[in-house]
Amino acid sequence: MDVHVRRGVLQRGTPMPFARLSALAASLVLASTVVAGCAADVDEEEDPVHAGEEELVAERQLFGNELPDKTLSLTFDDGPGPRTGELADWLATKGIKATFFINGKNVPGRQALVDKIVARGHLLANHTQHHLQLTSLSSAKVIDEVEDTDAFIVDAQPRGPFVLRAPFGAWNGTVTRTINRTPMKKYVGSVFWDVGGELTTTTAADWACWGKGVSIARCGELYMNEMRAKRRGIVLMHDIHGKTIDMVKEIVPKLLAQGWKFVPLTSVPSVKRALDGRALPAQPDDSCESATLGRSVAEDVCVQARSDSKWYRCLDGDWIGSTATDTKCARRYPL
Repeated sequence: MDVHVRRGVLQRGTPMPFARLSALAASLVLASTVVAGCAADVDEEEDPVHAGEEELVAERQLFGNELPDKTLSLTFDDGPGPRTGELADWLATKGIKATFFINGKNVPGRQALVDKIVARGHLLANHTQHHLQLTSLSSAKVIDEVEDTDAFIVDAQPRGPFVLRAPFGAWNGTVTRTINRTPMKKYVGSVFWDVGGELTTTTAADWACWGKGVSIARCGELYMNEMRAKRRGIVLMHDIHGKTIDMVKEIVPKLLAQGWKFVPLTSVPSVKRALDGRALPAQPDDSCESATLGRSVAEDVCVQARSDSKWYRCLDGDWIGSTATDTKCARRYPL
């Protein structure tokens, strides 16, 4: 399910102001230790910040699996990096509007790059201040992490839209409620990804490619292989790495030549629903935000999620795994 914040409520798959961003805590596999954000352009070693990132999956986040066939939305995390401005310029020349999820700690000294992202028509989005795992932080620290980066975003992009991606994809109902009780409830999220989360024999994750010595050409081939298999989706990359910029310049022309289209994140159906739902009233703490339905539901309501076709039941403000025969479902919403 998608999460996004609607007037104090995060929803997954629903227009969220952070309301729909709540992630299924039961489905989170928090397998890695939180480390500080990425260092600038760490291309030679495995990036410790993202080790195990593909294992941290929050069901209630926003995905791009409802996009039309052969349609992608490019997203870049952890910047701004040394070559972010170059990437923003190059994508603009191709008519592509990407989303840059920045870590606020990387902005000082690179304000011009942040301004260029916006000037070139891309979306500036929140990836927190220090790339810490929000589900392991105190409420006060969660707010600080989002709020500190928000200050940079508001300065460059005062009218929004305001979109957030949780570091490591780690999201749950507690984080959702914490954010939705503050002015940060204006955010929609957490935005997950469909392509680029894991390095395997058939898929790629750029940070893992560079850490394991995979060539730019091979990593690009693996990204394209996953794109062809998924046929659509939100693509995850990291503009903090110079090799990622080089890879983008290799694969994007090939994709365009093959008839692929690139759309802004705000055109992704789950994100659009979340943004459209920001005007909804705040919901009780035991309700859950559903990206699939595009709204909040009461406790013990069961929803079959668009993201994976599995069943989830709302329990005490969080989504837990369910089944088609769960007798505790007071109401059921199949696909």
